[in-house]
Amino acid sequence: MGRSVVLGALLVLLVANVSFCQAQTVEKYFRVGGTLQLSPEPVYEQITSIVWTYGKNLLAEWEKDQIPLTYYSKFRGRTTLNTGTGELEIRDMTAADSGWYSVEINNQFQGRVHKTVAIEDVPRPEVTLQPLACDRPSLCGLKCYGDITNAGPVTYSWKKDDGEWERGQDKRDLSSLEMDSVKTFTCRMENSVSQKESLPFKNRFYQEKTPEPESAAAFFYRFKESVKTGIDVIFAAMFPTAPEQ
Repeated sequence: MGRSVVLGALLVLLVANVSFCQAQTVEKYFRVGGTLQLSPEPVYEQITSIVWTYGKNLLAEWEKDQIPLTYYSKFRGRTTLNTGTGELEIRDMTAADSGWYSVEINNQFQGRVHKTVAIEDVPRPEVTLQPLACDRPSLCGLKCYGDITNAGPVTYSWKKDDGEWERGQDKRDLSSLEMDSVKTFTCRMENSVSQKESLPFKNRFYQEKTPEPESAAAFFYRFKESVKTGIDVIFAAMFPTAPEQ
């Protein structure tokens, strides 16, 4: 390792130790086997040097006309540094790559530190009735269930029948109106790398609405109109109107 590389590494570590506590932490989640992309804060001047670190170790380094673009240790062969923007891309991520990433651009420590965490895809959820033995008089609810132990932050959405998705929580109450009028409920889980939805859950309390019987007055009115229309058609066929001369 050259003298310039050693000095660069020492400078990065010294500045990082002084500024780390004041830095803005940005959490970034990635899928194992996927690609991680990290962006520094915007730089409004020409970039002449970049040093990315992983924890206290050098990850990538470049200085215009001085140090060629160099990648270090386990990041060799699967990392790309954009020397025009400072953006870093690491492919084939593993759980062991979780940790803290920081960058120095033009000898200035960036105020953004990336805390990266490996997560898994969300599971396919299942909608269950809560409590399982709830009946009409009790307060019934629904739960969007799935093991999200390693899925990181998860958001939930709900859909009634074929309606629009609505953002919510993993649990939701059933109103008296919904218990009678909604046939199925579907829930969706989503994290930063995946989303999956449940099968439609059939609402056991749904009641099919039967049409009200037609009143006698309405029946006779409809019958009279049908007869009148039929007579008009027959009359028109028997006595066609002569064309005007």
